[in-house]
Amino acid sequence: MKMRIPLIAKLTFATSLILLVFMGVLDNINLKNFRKVMVDYAVANAEEVADVISQSTYDAMMKNDKTSLYHMIGRIAESKNIEHIRLIDQTGRVVYSSIHEEIGSVIGKHADECIMCHNSTRPDLSTSSMNRSRIIRTRAGKEALGFTKAIYNQPACSAASCHFHGKNDMVLGLLDISISLEMLRQKSHEYRLEFVILTCMLLLIIGMLVTILTHYLVDIPVQRLVRHSALVAVGDLESRVPVSSRDELGELSESVNSMTESLGRADKDLKGWADSLESKVEERSKEIMRMEEQLRRSEKLASLGTLAAGVAHEINNPLTGILLFASILKSDKRLDQALLPDVERIISETERCAGIVKNMLAFSRESLPQKENIALDALLDEVVTLFHKQPDFSSITIGKKYAEGLPHISVDPNQIRQVFLNLVINAGHAMPRGGELAISTYTTADGMYVCAALKDTGDGISDENIARIFDPFFTTKAEGTGLGLSISYGIIENHGGKIEVKSGRGEGTTFTVMLPVSG
Repeated sequence: MKMRIPLIAKLTFATSLILLVFMGVLDNINLKNFRKVMVDYAVANAEEVADVISQSTYDAMMKNDKTSLYHMIGRIAESKNIEHIRLIDQTGRVVYSSIHEEIGSVIGKHADECIMCHNSTRPDLSTSSMNRSRIIRTRAGKEALGFTKAIYNQPACSAASCHFHGKNDMVLGLLDISISLEMLRQKSHEYRLEFVILTCMLLLIIGMLVTILTHYLVDIPVQRLVRHSALVAVGDLESRVPVSSRDELGELSESVNSMTESLGRADKDLKGWADSLESKVEERSKEIMRMEEQLRRSEKLASLGTLAAGVAHEINNPLTGILLFASILKSDKRLDQALLPDVERIISETERCAGIVKNMLAFSRESLPQKENIALDALLDEVVTLFHKQPDFSSITIGKKYAEGLPHISVDPNQIRQVFLNLVINAGHAMPRGGELAISTYTTADGMYVCAALKDTGDGISDENIARIFDPFFTTKAEGTGLGLSISYGIIENHGGKIEVKSGRGEGTTFTVMLPVSG
């Protein structure tokens, strides 16, 4: 069993984690800014010290009193925050340093003290305070700020009798000061510690507030929903969730209440349907059987269509040859006239076979309907007109009963005409001694289909045959391929319609064609 983690704990943890990351980023930014400010402050202090020493250097040089100058620099170097001070002449030689070991040593132009100005072939005569400062490490490994200030040749210096520099010399030397940054490091540490303590306090306070708010705004409504779900699960469909807010959780509560009401109505409907369940099951079973029968018929049609196409293709060529040579033989004057009836019988039977092959090819091809919006009544009138003068229909009365205001249908007129021609011909064959063919039209109750019913007064179809009436090659007539109704069934199905048949021995037959109303 998995451990359940409360939602309030997840939200508190996620909020605290986000705040922790945010505070960490803010701490780094603040620390960097604090360090920059402190370094700027140290640079300003170093510049003030350098200005004092520089002015003292100028006064001592004017008096040619190096001893008092070095004594004064030494006293300044004894300050707590100053690491060391040194004077460097034009040649890079250290003329004075608070670290006696350095006095007399020579510093090259590429040293840290000089590279700031000698970073090109032409040295800069002046640069900003920040560019004249650098972060260095002392001999003790401590961090310090190095500051360099140039000692310029002033007119009073070059004119003095004691001065040995010429007036064209611009820089006489350098003053290099190193100031300890230990105080900066200590202050930064103290600042960070204060910030961390403040962050922890804020996280604690915010976590408590988030927990309290989440409990009242989220946890309590969610618990109500959980309790309601448990009640619904045990069958209490009268339970409702109190809606205490107008936010997303309030909308969710209303949706759950609506769902519960729907479930209650559905439960009542189910109890009402239980009384008529047997009849509904029987009805559904018949529907399923009908659908299965249609599926089997469709599969059979598809298989037989493929077979019919192959057989028709293979038979058509030899039939054409037989018909051709029989026709040539019939027209040959050398033919014995006694054999002429036999040749004509060959031609007649070959033509009948060719017709069967033609029907097979029509059955195998599923041509896409070229649909038009037409009136079904007009199409039926065209079909009926074709049979008025047919000898087979001389003793058959055709009656029409069309509904008024029928909507148009979107069909292929040629294909639908073929269907009705086939149905009328079949009706004529079913009434060899004469009878009546009643043609009526109407729309279904839901208005989705326009229907045409063709009812004859023939002998009807037996129960064992009516189930196979649309199967390919099935026929009850002495002649015929048995493909007419199969082709008609495929055409109506391709139009999204239905074709149904009702019949019985001695009751006649009714074919009903249902075609969807044009959208």
